[in-house]
Amino acid sequence: MQNKITKSLKTSVQDVNEAKGIVTIQITQFEKFDSDNDRMLKGAFTKTWKEGQQVHLVDHKMALDKFVGLPVRKDAESGIIESQLNLNKQIGKDLLADYQFSHLHGRSLQHSHGFMAVSGKYTTNEKGGKDFAEIKQFEYTTTLFGAVSETPLHGIKSEKEAYDLFELLCLKVSKGNYTDEYGKLLEAEIEKLKSMILEPLKHSTLNQEPEVSTQQISKRIVII
Repeated sequence: MQNKITKSLKTSVQDVNEAKGIVTIQITQFEKFDSDNDRMLKGAFTKTWKEGQQVHLVDHKMALDKFVGLPVRKDAESGIIESQLNLNKQIGKDLLADYQFSHLHGRSLQHSHGFMAVSGKYTTNEKGGKDFAEIKQFEYTTTLFGAVSETPLHGIKSEKEAYDLFELLCLKVSKGNYTDEYGKLLEAEIEKLKSMILEPLKHSTLNQEPEVSTQQISKRIVII
């Protein structure tokens, strides 16, 4: 258990202060099982948040272009961090815009954190996973596209999921306050999704028509 571990669990955006560039996020939920049947126990962050020097990253990448901010307040009881974003960087501006967009539309960006288990401070739980009583946390991270990863198309399992993502990205482009560079990235993802959804229609035959749901989705894409 000496390697760096990254964990994602249902998180929430508590507040977005546009003027100060501060986002208030709940980075984890205590006493909840994750996909590996591991649990973060209450109190696991107390020491590391008191002594540690965590940083705010994007996609867990420890690089200058993915370093977006620092914590200005940490509450180990609730798992909530107030994070100051660096608005002098393009990625910081776009991340704040994503937080604003998601908060306005009742969505929540995905967060996770990278840490190391402390020897003797974890046990095996009833589901076969680990219960972490204390960890050493290095960073907390946001996915820049919100619910979309850097390669979102790999995770899409149906045309409906592809369309939902398509609709969300279109809404971001039309309503979000992003830099030109990030806007171009969003538009590129939109075109990929558009091709993915419409491709089955191009290859349909007289004996194998596409599903009605697919036809309806393609019409909605044209409207958008």
